[in-house]
Amino acid sequence: MSDWIGVVIGGLALILSSYTWFAQRRRQILADRRAHVTVALHWLTSRAKVVIEGKGDYLAGYHLVVTNRGPAAAHDVDVKLTDSDGRPLRLLDLGPGEFPLEVLDTDGRYPIPWIYEPFRRHERQFEATVSWTDGAGGHQRRVPLRRGQLPD
Repeated sequence: MSDWIGVVIGGLALILSSYTWFAQRRRQILADRRAHVTVALHWLTSRAKVVIEGKGDYLAGYHLVVTNRGPAAAHDVDVKLTDSDGRPLRLLDLGPGEFPLEVLDTDGRYPIPWIYEPFRRHERQFEATVSWTDGAGGHQRRVPLRRGQLPD
């Protein structure tokens, strides 16, 4: 009888060990297929000159930079922006059909001059909602953004 109990315990240990290995392996495969997309405001000390059709010339110090830090490429990357009150903002230096980005590769960066409508000079807090798909499915992330004081 004790031999039978030993066989059952050994079998259960083997089943548990196999399950753990398969679960860890699946988790690793999904992690390898994931992109990690985020956005941040980046200040350039030498401002970029941007010409907006029908609106004139602007000097952009801040850029909104979309970055993929994950091990896999991100597809259909889209960014929606709002001010601190939840009102939508529109980046002016985007061409028609520029977003969603078809692909943002691993370690890819996509800078966009921080010129938006409706413009409020003293606004400092914003929120970006980034969405994308990768080998692990669809994802969405909300990222709070804050810029510093504007130089005079």
